[in-house]
Amino acid sequence: MPVNVAIVGPAGAGKTTLFNALTAGRGADGVGMVDIPDGRLTRLADAVKPAKVTPAQVRVEDTPPGSRAQRVAFARQADVLLKVARCFGPAPDPAAELEEFALDLVLADLASVERRLEVVGKEARAGKKDAAAETEVLAAAKAHLDAGRQLRTLQLEPDQRNLLLGIFPVTLKPAVYVANAAEETGRQAALPNGGEPATKVKKLADAEGAPSIVLSARLEAELAELDPSEQAEMRAGYGIDESGLGRIARAVWEVGGLITYFTAGEPEVRAWPCERDAPAPVAASKIHTDFEKHFIRAEVTSVDELVAAGSMEALRGAGKLRVEGRDYLVKDGDVIFFRIGR
Repeated sequence: MPVNVAIVGPAGAGKTTLFNALTAGRGADGVGMVDIPDGRLTRLADAVKPAKVTPAQVRVEDTPPGSRAQRVAFARQADVLLKVARCFGPAPDPAAELEEFALDLVLADLASVERRLEVVGKEARAGKKDAAAETEVLAAAKAHLDAGRQLRTLQLEPDQRNLLLGIFPVTLKPAVYVANAAEETGRQAALPNGGEPATKVKKLADAEGAPSIVLSARLEAELAELDPSEQAEMRAGYGIDESGLGRIARAVWEVGGLITYFTAGEPEVRAWPCERDAPAPVAASKIHTDFEKHFIRAEVTSVDELVAAGSMEALRGAGKLRVEGRDYLVKDGDVIFFRIGR
């Protein structure tokens, strides 16, 4: 399943404009699959010359119209939140608007925690194992939310975090902040830094340990309609050296705990998203769920080695493929051939 990214934020922040920019206008009904740019995939394709090249993708969804409760429910379904802040137009106040939006999410999580506390309290009185540990974590979460703080800023051990996942807390989800700036403010260029409003967004993001990105969604939407050479020329005029999509993709990968590995052969060169530090059988399951169960071994190389050799077969013939077993933790940039049994 692709990574699910939800575009959220205050009204008027430019969420739909950003959605259209990311999907290059190809999204339907607020949902679109977005190819992730990766220069390593291009290098592999140039070397192997496959019949097909398939980039990694994320599923991007724009906030649908509806009530606050519906918007919170939408955010709960995502793997990563893309929080858009209005840093353009008259008197932008992105910090206040983002904090008001975040309060809706905090209150929704607080209600979920309180409901679960009631249930676990009964379980604890009945002597259920682990109920006391869950009660302790829920109580800490409640105090944090009561103070108006999001759960991603609460210090939790991995096992404590897992105890909270059952209530699907939206403020625990990884987030990327996007300061949606104007191209210009008066006669001064607002890009690439976004000015004072974007600085306020970065301060909020830094307080949560989240990445922040400055872009103009309107400009990115215009750029998506141009060919690559025209895009590069226009970006250079604003002091921008990379697309908004590329910067967002890197940030989503970082906060989502993802890496990319590759498979490469004449039929297809493909990039695969995978959880960081995933064992080889789990990484193989991204290709097909049966591969985890029937995993035998992984033959591993790097992009540079494969580009130099021209094919996995050439490396195999030269005895230069590393053979790794079930305990091997797949690394970002690995090129892998999985041996699977019946």
